[in-house]
Amino acid sequence: MAVFQTTEGEQGPPLVSVSALNRMVGQMLSQRLPLIRLQAEIGQCTRAASGHCYLLLKDDQASLRAVMFRRELLGSAVEPIEGLAVEALAAPGLYEPKGEFQVRILALKPQGQGSLFEVFQRLRARLEAEGLFLAERKKPFPGLLRRVALVTSAQAAALRDMLITLQRLGPRLELCLYPCLVQGATAPQSIRNALHRAELDQPDAVILARGGGSLEDLWAFNDEALVRAVAHCPVYTISGVGHETDTSLVDFAADHRAATPTAAATWVCRGEEENHKRLISLSILLRRGIDQRLRTAQQQLDLAGGSLPNPRHRVMAWARRLEQGQMNFHRALRSRLRDAERDLQALEQQLEGFSPLGVLARGYCLAYDVNGELISRAQELDPGGELRLQFADSLALTKVISVISGKPPGH
Repeated sequence: MAVFQTTEGEQGPPLVSVSALNRMVGQMLSQRLPLIRLQAEIGQCTRAASGHCYLLLKDDQASLRAVMFRRELLGSAVEPIEGLAVEALAAPGLYEPKGEFQVRILALKPQGQGSLFEVFQRLRARLEAEGLFLAERKKPFPGLLRRVALVTSAQAAALRDMLITLQRLGPRLELCLYPCLVQGATAPQSIRNALHRAELDQPDAVILARGGGSLEDLWAFNDEALVRAVAHCPVYTISGVGHETDTSLVDFAADHRAATPTAAATWVCRGEEENHKRLISLSILLRRGIDQRLRTAQQQLDLAGGSLPNPRHRVMAWARRLEQGQMNFHRALRSRLRDAERDLQALEQQLEGFSPLGVLARGYCLAYDVNGELISRAQELDPGGELRLQFADSLALTKVISVISGKPPGH
C-alpha cells in the first residue's frame, strides 16, 4: 500500500491541483499529437446557440467527443450529419473543466461519395415514408404569374442564366431576388431564411436554384429542415438545383422539379406563350364583336333617321322666324323713334312759348336797375336814375325822366 511518507531530505511526488493536472495533460497531448487525420463516423451531432457543433465520433470499437467551433464550421465544405462517414483534420486535446478527452475538428470532408449517398438514401426513405413527397401534396401551377421570387446566390452563374431566360420568355414578370448561400455548412439556414423572406412577400412562385456540382457541393439542398420548409411552403415552389443528372431532396419536396436553373426559368414562363395566343384570339373576337355592334348601330341609326324630321329644316324655319322678328323689331323701333321726335318737337315749341325770350320777342322788355336787380313795379324807380332795358335782341341803357302813375298807354 502506497503511503505519503518521505524520509528527511527526500522529495516526494509533486503536489498539483486538478485544474493544473488537466492543463498539463492538455499541453502534453497538444505537443505529442499536434494534428491528425481522423477517420470516423458521426454518431451524434448537436448545434449550440453559439454556433459551435458538438459531435460524437465513433468506429466499430470506440467513440470520442469532438467539437467544431463556429469559425471552422462556417468554412466547412460539408455540414456534420449523423451517420456520415467523415475524414476530419483534428487536434487532440483535453476539455480541462471536466477533464474529458476530446478533439477539435479543423476541417471536415466525407469519406467518399458512397457515405453521403447512404445518408441521402436513408433520409429520403424516412421523409418519403412520412408522405412528404406525395404528388397529392403538391400545388398545381398557378397559371398566370406576375411576381416570381428567386432564391439563389447573387454571384452564381445560375442567376445570370435564369435572368437571361426570364427576360426573353417572360419580360412582363416582376422578379425579386432573395440572395443566400448555396454551399457550405451554413447554407441550409441561409436558404431557409431567404425562403421565409420570400414567403412573407407573397409572390406567385418561388424558384430555388443552384448550378451543378458533386453530391457534397449540393448537400445543402438535402438538409432535412430545408426540405420540410419547401414541402410546407404556401407558395408554388420550383426546384432548379444542379444539372440534369443531379438530384436533391428539395427536388422531391418542391411542387415542380426542373433539371437546371434555366429549365426552372423556362417552366415559370410556360404559360406566357399560351396567354399570348389567348390574348391574340380574344383581341380578334373583340374586334369582330365591336365591328358587328357598330354595323348594327349604324343600321338602327339609319332607320331612326328616316322616321324623324330633318333637324336642318327645323333650324332653317327657326332662322326665318328669327329674321322676321328682327325686321319687325327694327320697324317698331323706328316708328317709336319718329313718334318720340314729334313729341319732343311739340314740347320744345311749348317750352319756347313759356320762355322769357319768346315774351320779349312779342314786344316786351325787362328793366334792371344799376345793380342788376329786376324791376317789376314803377314805384321802385327813381327819376333821373339809370335803367337797363333787356329786349329780345339787345340791351338798352336809359334814364328815368319821371314816374307817371296809372295804366300804361294802350291798356
